Amino acid sequence: MGKQFDKHSNTDNIDEFFAEFDKFDDTCTKKNKDKDTRTYANVRAKGRNVRTKSKKATNNKVLKIIGIVIVGVALLGVIYVGILIFTADTHNINANNIYSCVSQRSTIYDDEGREIENVFTNGGNRTNISYDELPKDLVNAVVAIEDKTFWKHHGFNFIRIMGAIKESLLGSKQISGTSTLTQQLARNIYLADRKSQRSLNRKILEAYYTVLIEKNLTKEQILEAYLNTVYLGFNCYGVETASQAYFGKSVKDLKLLECISLASLPQAPDSYALVKVYPAGQAEVTKKKVLAKSENAIYVYNGDKSKDRRELTAKNMLDQGYINQSNLEEVKQDQLKNAMKISSSEGVAFTSYFTDYVVDEIIKDIMEEYGWNEVEARKMIYTGGLKIYTTMNKTAQKIVKKEFDDNINYPTVANLKKDTNGNLIDNKTKKIQLYKYDNYFNKKKQYIIKKSEYRKNGDGSLTLYSGKRLAFYSTVINGKKDISLEFKTMYRQWNGKFYIIKGGTLSIPQGYKYKDANGNCILSAEFLKKYPKFFVPQNGDLIVSADNYTLQQEVVQPQSAMVIMDYNTGGIKAMIGGRDINGRLLQNRAISPRQPGSSIKPIAIYSSALQESYNKVENGMSMSLSNSDGSNWGKYITAGSVINDAPMVVNGQIWPKNWYSGYRGHMTLRTAVEQSVNVCAVKVYQQIGPEFIISQLKKMGITTLVESGKSNDINPAALALGGMTKGISPMEMAAAYGIFPNQGVYTAPIAYTKITNSNGEVLFDKTPNTEKVIDAGVAYIMTSILRSVVTNGLGRTASFEGQPVAGKTGTTTNNYDAWFVGFTPQYTAALWIGNDINIELSEGSAASARLWRNIMNQVCASIPYGKYPDQPNNIDKIRGEYYIKGTYSSVGKPITSENGSKPDMDIKEKKRKETKRSTTNPSTNASTIMQSTKPSVETQFTETPSTETKPLETPLE
Repeated sequence: MGKQFDKHSNTDNIDEFFAEFDKFDDTCTKKNKDKDTRTYANVRAKGRNVRTKSKKATNNKVLKIIGIVIVGVALLGVIYVGILIFTADTHNINANNIYSCVSQRSTIYDDEGREIENVFTNGGNRTNISYDELPKDLVNAVVAIEDKTFWKHHGFNFIRIMGAIKESLLGSKQISGTSTLTQQLARNIYLADRKSQRSLNRKILEAYYTVLIEKNLTKEQILEAYLNTVYLGFNCYGVETASQAYFGKSVKDLKLLECISLASLPQAPDSYALVKVYPAGQAEVTKKKVLAKSENAIYVYNGDKSKDRRELTAKNMLDQGYINQSNLEEVKQDQLKNAMKISSSEGVAFTSYFTDYVVDEIIKDIMEEYGWNEVEARKMIYTGGLKIYTTMNKTAQKIVKKEFDDNINYPTVANLKKDTNGNLIDNKTKKIQLYKYDNYFNKKKQYIIKKSEYRKNGDGSLTLYSGKRLAFYSTVINGKKDISLEFKTMYRQWNGKFYIIKGGTLSIPQGYKYKDANGNCILSAEFLKKYPKFFVPQNGDLIVSADNYTLQQEVVQPQSAMVIMDYNTGGIKAMIGGRDINGRLLQNRAISPRQPGSSIKPIAIYSSALQESYNKVENGMSMSLSNSDGSNWGKYITAGSVINDAPMVVNGQIWPKNWYSGYRGHMTLRTAVEQSVNVCAVKVYQQIGPEFIISQLKKMGITTLVESGKSNDINPAALALGGMTKGISPMEMAAAYGIFPNQGVYTAPIAYTKITNSNGEVLFDKTPNTEKVIDAGVAYIMTSILRSVVTNGLGRTASFEGQPVAGKTGTTTNNYDAWFVGFTPQYTAALWIGNDINIELSEGSAASARLWRNIMNQVCASIPYGKYPDQPNNIDKIRGEYYIKGTYSSVGKPITSENGSKPDMDIKEKKRKETKRSTTNPSTNASTIMQSTKPSVETQFTETPSTETKPLETPLE
């Protein structure tokens, strides 16, 4: 049939579709006619069944009726088939669009349209190659085992079809396959969602597509398409992907046995897959069959399943003249396992934190838009051939990744408290925080179960005690209950680095273990008998070899995370959620909350105070402010308000403490921000209360506030000093700080701008949500204050010449968390450094500010020097300070020098200098000096919203 049609024709003639079947039907009709003639002659010859004319007439009528019925049914069938074909989603088939209907991996692009990464799942993990790249042995092997008449037939093998019908009629239990390669291709590409159906509709459409494929494509194009789309197990579609996955090389480099092994898989790809993957520690695996291991999985050789099929393929190749006897003998030796090269590497691309995040965001949007569940939404992304245009700047992402990979940018762990065995002790609970690696494993990497940790039972079983170094967790694997035996978190120090290992698992299969009433784990006598070498007795201990357990990867400490975003558009330009991590990402620290320390002060305390002043003025109201502590707020809280940095008594204790020794007396609000004075932040909190602060933070996109419960954030320790219950993520911090350079407007972060389908049709056009949070004048003042933090205050380290930097540092108690959150005229960026558990850092926010500077200096290197928005009309500049119109009060400058004091100067030193100055300046009011410096001036108040004693623990700055 193929010679009758011109290849690559763009017309779909249904008459031609039925022509092939008409030939077959004509042949059958002729045979039946001859048979009928012979039968009738035999009847006459024997003189039997003589009928009368009337009887013949009756029979003729019956035959006519039957004939009419048959013709009618045939016509209806033709009409039905025609309607089915015309109403079906048929395709204009040619060599260029043959792959358009299969599951396709989606492509992710950066903000300049450059490809970043491909994402795929079942059906989409495919790399197409041309026919010329296919090895001859592979082509011959596939034809030999799947369709030996492929090069001759026109889409259908009628001999095989008739044979299958015969087998069915004779009651054969196994009916041989009848599908040609062309039929399989039609089914795989155009009927992928219905190929498991056994309906007449599907069979008709399959036949129709088969004819069209044969009509429009050459045999080489058909075979190329088939080998690029066929499923070969191990999540591999197409021979190139399978070759890389199974043998670690391109398909064009495959040897004969390797070609035969791939050709033998399509019949049962999941069962015959050359590799099986099992969760680490959860499968009963023969050691000699293990091809590779990772921290989460074991890769096991499964080639024995398809050995008979490989031998059949080789025999067919011999019978059909593709190989000789010598080749067959070589194949029969079957050293396939030795040829396999399985990679268990799970390396992280520099974009993976970002792409993982953008996929999660798209899933949420698809679910909301279409009402689908998560499985359906994820399938659309991984198989839909989408083009996802993200906000990521590849250059910025690479810069962050490069700096994160440089260990010199990080502080070290410090002040480790250890017990006599070297285990790390928690400073608060005095319990073991991290076990020492060497207390689990010897130099041979063998796990040692001490004699105090187990008991041998009289029935031959083994009891492992709870509360020791193994933890026992109830799990469900493949629908069956099980017990997971896991190592507790441990640490290791080597090559000058500190690593945390978040446990591991003993590789004991299901069915051999259970818990007793005391929580101990019982290993059955059957297991110990079946695996006598799993536990090797030694001096009363039990030794477990490295082959019988898996460990989580070592994660270097401290860790870090950073988000850079365009505060105007909301576009996330770079996102890194960790460093030196292998594997696809389990924890993205960029979206994980950590306590922000003093970096919360600008968004929670100071901008809220200035906004509250603005609101009062706009409504013609004054603020009710208390100066009883010696502060001088004026009528409104402003950047020039004078706050008294003096001891406060909270719940009967002096709290909070500052990051420096002592107190500094009177200072303006601006100076309090520059020097990150904890006392001043708490006093501002007292004046405005938590309700307005909470509402402002929510408008800024902070989602992790805890407003109820025993431990909550309705207190100054959380809102003024950043000692929150959960914390805030770097991403939310970067977005919140965007309100300052963006004239008070919060822009929600977005990771993509547009998604199109494979035809270029726009499915999603993403725009960020925005909200006015503070007045443009308040934003201008806060930008000025945060700019002076970098020029005059604790944020100097973040400054670089390329752009006018503004921002704020943050360090939590015991240097557990170190932050710098800042912005340039183009971007906001939040950077966090800390350990995955609370271990002290050797350096606080200075380290974060320095790394922030190193990164942002490079990110902005090609950008012209920028400027922040111009001064709004509702701003007055009085005596060098900025005020919202109507909020200025003459409070006088603080007597205490704001810029002349050293950071570590205590109150006594300041008092001495002030006293000396008063003797040389008669105009100075002595009572004012005493009021501003007297350390005994205390403010007393009681915090009751939280029953925790959290206010008594003070973040450093």
